[in-house]
Amino acid sequence: MLNNFARTLFFLFIIILSVPACKSKDKKIFNIVDAGAKADGITINTKNIQEAIDECTKSGGGTVYVPPGVFVTGMIELKSNVNLFLEAGAELKGSPDLKDYPQTEFKSEGRNTFLILGQNAKNISITGTGTINGNDSAFIDFNSAHPYCCLDPLLTRQGNAYISKVPDGPAQVKGGDNMRPGVLITLINCTDIRFENITIKNAPNWSVHFACCDGVFISTVKVRNSLLVPNADGFDVSTSKNVTFKSCDIEAGDDGIAISPCADGYCKGVAENIVVSDCIITSKSAGIRIGWSTQDIRNCIFQNLIIKSNRGICINTRNSETIENMLFSNIIMETKLNTGWWGAGEPIHISEIPLTKSQANDSTKKNGRIRNIRFSNMMLKTEAGIVFYGYSPNSIENITLENISMQFTSSPLNVSYGGNLDLRPAFDIKYGMFKSEIPAIYLHNVKGFDVNGFTLAKTDSLMDFHSNAIWGDKVEDVRINRFYGPALSGSAVYPAISLSGGKNIVIENSKTPGGSKLFAGFPAPKNIEIHSSGN
Repeated sequence: MLNNFARTLFFLFIIILSVPACKSKDKKIFNIVDAGAKADGITINTKNIQEAIDECTKSGGGTVYVPPGVFVTGMIELKSNVNLFLEAGAELKGSPDLKDYPQTEFKSEGRNTFLILGQNAKNISITGTGTINGNDSAFIDFNSAHPYCCLDPLLTRQGNAYISKVPDGPAQVKGGDNMRPGVLITLINCTDIRFENITIKNAPNWSVHFACCDGVFISTVKVRNSLLVPNADGFDVSTSKNVTFKSCDIEAGDDGIAISPCADGYCKGVAENIVVSDCIITSKSAGIRIGWSTQDIRNCIFQNLIIKSNRGICINTRNSETIENMLFSNIIMETKLNTGWWGAGEPIHISEIPLTKSQANDSTKKNGRIRNIRFSNMMLKTEAGIVFYGYSPNSIENITLENISMQFTSSPLNVSYGGNLDLRPAFDIKYGMFKSEIPAIYLHNVKGFDVNGFTLAKTDSLMDFHSNAIWGDKVEDVRINRFYGPALSGSAVYPAISLSGGKNIVIENSKTPGGSKLFAGFPAPKNIEIHSSGN
């Protein structure tokens, strides 16, 4: 029989075995408060937060924990195997002092400062339900208008009256464009990236840039930027591959999601294998923008989206790059004519035009190409038309519209800003923005245009510059099947479909309401067939 001392030792041993082992070292949680960070909304905590990140990565990785409270910081650098976790109520807020954003060797469109930078890292993430706040009010004058760019008002329908007030923004940067941080979050040459559940808000410039990255997963992230701030994109993806956006909610003054260049100085390669699904995007510029670049972009899917913006979907080349193999499906979109921003309310804008005069004047240089783009199952409510504009012959090729319904409505800005095409940027300012009639679909230098189910309805209060349902010149291999709708203009001068010149045109199973004219061509296209159609 055990004596009392032995019995005591025995029971203590049993108790020790029954208590779960401490997991703190296994979890490797590094609280920024333990590193000296203060949540007072004033103290600059850059060194403290960086210390927690450095300790985390030195230990082999883990979680850098941001507890509730407002932690002001300058630039910090994320490193491999670190999860930056923002607790509910936690906020990392950008410093109002540009000195806290040191210039780096990385420059993209002049942006070389960051709030959070990751480079050559792997297995990094930002998660939690907290917030990253760019502190835009420290850098943006919301009471002053940003100067307009890249257009000659005399070429517009309104002349000098075109530039008057800009109630839709963009607002001016205090002290000029260089007097604000470059990007809130930039990851360069990183792999295995994950953002989940966080909120990003008040960016004074780009919000998030993935450059030369492989394996990016963004889920249920919310972006809440001011709709007045220029360049306040939601996400920019450049020369990256295997990227997924899912169930995100984005409000951004500039582009919502841009698959664009902007890593040309970092690496060479192709942007490819990108999927965007189940997202809501609100923007004063483009909801989705693809291009321009000096490198190719291919194999992208955009599905199950709700977009409310100036331009809905914008695809453009300005150099010699090829953009190809894009699918857009199951999209509800509303586009409005806004003041001040690039774009003129187009739900879809695809354009190819040289960026420099040397490129435009050198016939030996390869022009950009946009090909194999399909739009299907889309409901559009818009104040402007779809635009497909190629400067070079056959630069836009194999475009498909399938099961598209468009409700064309009047805009309160038609008199002061309507009736112009916006192709900015371009090698010559006369191609930037210029007076034009506005059809529901505008085609120029397009080869291979296939419509299979397009329904158009309009309001009764459109302008004299509104014209056809479909207008085109220099088009080739066009098939229009199951079109129903009127010309936008109430004038008998405008048929629903007008194609000047071109060749190999087929129109079938199509009609217009009320006995209006279906088709006219001046000069008539070569090899045209019209059959099984209405008026």
